[in-house]
Amino acid sequence: MRNGVPSERVQSDDEPERSARPGRRTLSREDWARAALEAMREGGLGAVAVEPLAERLGTTKGSFYWHFKDRDSLIQAALERWVAESEELMAAAERIADPVERGRRLTEYAFTAPSGADITTTLLIHAQHPVVGPILEQVTRRRLEFGARLTEELGLPADAAYRHALTALTMTVGIALIRRGAPQLLPQGEEKDAYVRYILELLGPPMS
Repeated sequence: MRNGVPSERVQSDDEPERSARPGRRTLSREDWARAALEAMREGGLGAVAVEPLAERLGTTKGSFYWHFKDRDSLIQAALERWVAESEELMAAAERIADPVERGRRLTEYAFTAPSGADITTTLLIHAQHPVVGPILEQVTRRRLEFGARLTEELGLPADAAYRHALTALTMTVGIALIRRGAPQLLPQGEEKDAYVRYILELLGPPMS
């Protein structure tokens, strides 16, 4: 029992939260996962802490223990949201019919996405964490497979398409690292557009 709430009691997603105080909005498991993912974007894995999140959500720790047995289960739920967001981004890219335009949009997204939108760089620091590591590998593998498949559509053989996708992914992760640590070093405006074209040229004929 923790804070008066049995730690082994985990509420289902559609079950009401009985521990909510009168006048407070009933919080779901998804509310906690969303808040944890946002905290992760702002302050890394260390920002996923029960008391600060409870304060952010305007509730008590009892609400947390109604939905989750421990912090790791909250991290798991938050990262599952990140997986879903990654899948949505790939689905949106796949709806772009022109493969060259698709490549340009994906490259440009590395520059224009809201700061912290992609937490890959944050998670890389914590790749040895038992929850983070497997999910990080899952998303990275999925992105590589996605990129390779789209590149194969342009006529490259499978092995070359995979190398192409790996190069593109490492470039975008590198851009994300600089955006997080030294954004002033990245080009802006017309210079950014020229740099995106340069990246596409470096990646070779499939995206140029």
